[in-house]
Parts: sequence; C-alpha cells; structure tokens
Amino acid sequence: MNAEYLEQLVKGTMKSITTGDIGAARLSPQKQQQFVRTVSQATMILDEARRLDMSSHTRDIDRIGFASRILRGAEEGQEPEEKSKPDINTNTLESQEVIAVAGITDSTLEDNIEQENFENTLIDLIADRVGIDLEELFLLGDKDSSDPLLSKIDGWLKKAANRITGEDFDPTDVESMFDSMLQGIPKKYLRNRSEWRFYVHWDIEDEYRNVLRARGTGLGDTAQTTADRLAYKGIQVADSSSMPSGTAFLVPSSNLVYGIYRDIRIEPDRQAKKRLTDFVTTLRVDAHFEDENAAIVAEGYTG
Repeated sequence: MNAEYLEQLVKGTMKSITTGDIGAARLSPQKQQQFVRTVSQATMILDEARRLDMSSHTRDIDRIGFASRILRGAEEGQEPEEKSKPDINTNTLESQEVIAVAGITDSTLEDNIEQENFENTLIDLIADRVGIDLEELFLLGDKDSSDPLLSKIDGWLKKAANRITGEDFDPTDVESMFDSMLQGIPKKYLRNRSEWRFYVHWDIEDEYRNVLRARGTGLGDTAQTTADRLAYKGIQVADSSSMPSGTAFLVPSSNLVYGIYRDIRIEPDRQAKKRLTDFVTTLRVDAHFEDENAAIVAEGYTG
C-alpha cells in the first residue's frame, strides 16, 4: 500500500467522523458523544464525577442554600421581625485548551483500515489516553507547576478548602488518617455518606486491605481474596493511579465537576517519510467543585 493511497484512506476515514471547519476537523455530534463517553469510562474518578456540557468557553456552577436556622416561633397576628436570606455562591469553569498528538504508524492503519469500525477504534484509542491524562490534570492541576499540562488549571486537590498533613494524624496508620479527614470536614456535609469517597493512591488502599486482613474476620478474608471496593465508616475507599503517593482525598463524587467544551477537534497530519500519521486532538476543559468546602486533602501518609 503506497503512501498516497494510504493518505487518501486516512482522509476518507476522517471525513466519516468529522465535519469541516475552516481547515480544521470538528468531531461530528455523534462522534463527540462517543469521545466524551470513552473519556469518562477510561477513568474511575471521571466516571463518578459530574460532567457539565459547555456551550461556550465558560460556565457557572451555582449553589444556593441556607447556612442557619430559618424556622422561628410564630405569633398570631404578628409578622416575624427577621427574614432569612439564602447564601448564593458561584464557581466558574473557565475552559483551557489542551492538545494531544497521537502518532499512528502505517502498519497500524493498514491492519485496521479494512475494518468497518476503524473510526471508532481510532476515537477510542485517543479518548482512552485523553481520559487518563484529564484525570491527572483535574486532580493535580496547579498553575504554579512547571509541568506544561498541569499548569493550565488549578485542580481539585489544590482547590479543596480543607487540608491536613502528617502532623495532624499518625502518618503510619491509615485509619488514623481517615478519622482525621472525617474530623476535618464540616459535619453539615456528612449527611449522606454513600455519596462520599476516599480517593487514595494504590498503596494506601492496599495497606487498608492489609489492616482488615490482620483482624481475622470475614471482612478481612473478603479484602484479601476479592477486588471488591472497601469502605471505612460507610464511605467507599477507591484507589486511583492519578493520586499522588501518600495522599488521600475525601469528597462526595457529585461535588467533583468538570466541563468539556464540545468543540472537539481531530486533525490528521500525514508524515509520509516517517510512515506514520499524527492525529492532533484539541479540546478545552476545566474542573472545579460545586462546593469546595465539602472536600479535604490529606498529605504525608508514609505507611
């Protein structure tokens, strides 16, 4: 298969999955849905977080509530002297552009081009890795970072309003850390523990399994022999490869909000001399909390 014919096949594939836009290639609406779905399915945290569709480069996350008592004793014929006003707060998603360049060799294209679902395979391959990278960005993003990707936004770990270190708990005791995190969260947020998660590095989750195993109970046997998700005081413990070593993150999964601006672009860049085609993917994203006060980060666990 010569390079010219291969390039024609690449362009044909791209035409089937994109719509033209001033020389660029926007994913068609159906393929955008496929791309975004694959992104979230590639990572556990993004799958549990709340995605907001962004029709422009910014979107507000509004919350409203009453911080104190609104009921008062009533007296017939008398109007209450005080009126309650709700607290209204807004966080804003401000999308920043990120880029991925995926080089696919001619042999890979030749192996797949005859398959009817090649375009789906292409999108899934790119979106799967994009999802992993976005989870890292949304967790570890820090505008002060020297990392060119992580410096694009401030992520969830930096934006969390509550934080403890190894000085606040026994850094060798995983349950001591979990307890200190629960103590550090304003109690009004802990009404429904089933919505909350301890997101931890793999080593911390594994250490907690060892703690349960050492107790010699049925729960300890289950922790040792199955991959079922564990829980601590009614809150699920989930490991993520994107979490830094020695760090834990306690938050309701629905409080994690991220936005993807829907104008996702994929452009092929043929490099015939190298026998490969670069597929350049660009999208605009951001992450925030609905309420940053309902989140706490623990750092300094040593095990």
